[in-house]
Amino acid sequence: MNKIYYFTGTGNSLQISNDLSAELGECTIHKIAEYSGEKIAGNTLGIIFPVYNWGLPLIICDFLRKLDVSDDTYIYAVANFGGLPGKALDQCKDILKENGLKLSSGFLINMPGNYILGYGAKSKGVQGKLFAKEGKKIIYISDCVKSKKECRIEKSYTIIDRVCSNYFYKHINEFYEADQYYIADDNCTGCGLCAKRCPVNNITMIDGKPNWNHHCELCVACIQSCPKKAIDYKGVTGKRKQYLNPNVKL
Repeated sequence: MNKIYYFTGTGNSLQISNDLSAELGECTIHKIAEYSGEKIAGNTLGIIFPVYNWGLPLIICDFLRKLDVSDDTYIYAVANFGGLPGKALDQCKDILKENGLKLSSGFLINMPGNYILGYGAKSKGVQGKLFAKEGKKIIYISDCVKSKKECRIEKSYTIIDRVCSNYFYKHINEFYEADQYYIADDNCTGCGLCAKRCPVNNITMIDGKPNWNHHCELCVACIQSCPKKAIDYKGVTGKRKQYLNPNVKL
């Protein structure tokens, strides 16, 4: 049996997980947020996640440190990115090694960017081209996994990316408290979709308004999901185009 564990805010990692599962067959997909440290039984284990701040999301670091699998499990990782991939896969390899485990393969996939704190959604045309490339990359990854081939850990070819990764990533620990800058304005109808789609259950609804509980991954799913565009971050995201992966249901 093949196992895939994923973390996603707006659906890119879920699409990759679904597409890869379809190619592998006999595969189950699980949310990383629901993993509590139990032993995972499987011939192969895929870890699918987005790149944050040129590195690993905090929830992925925690998952890797408590991961429990059989010694003969083939472990691979797929990091998807909208800007630059940084050193996420190198970090993944190093944390697994500290846990006595081996990352046999690591893959990078460029997906439509969703970092609304910095920019709005790409055009449908650009998204379509990236999805087409993702489909081709999935075939390559599935072939490697099926044969349990040890492939090289893919790296960024951009020198400035790898040089600056450590500088940007040092701010990752600030993410938990970053939700203090979210504001829900009077357009909020209290629908609760932001709370439902938060992948780490960081939002509770109080008196019909979202309340953030300071365990944020800064995935911005709440901003991207709001049908009324009522959630803003530091006053910079309100006019930017939202993005949710159109190929999956969150």
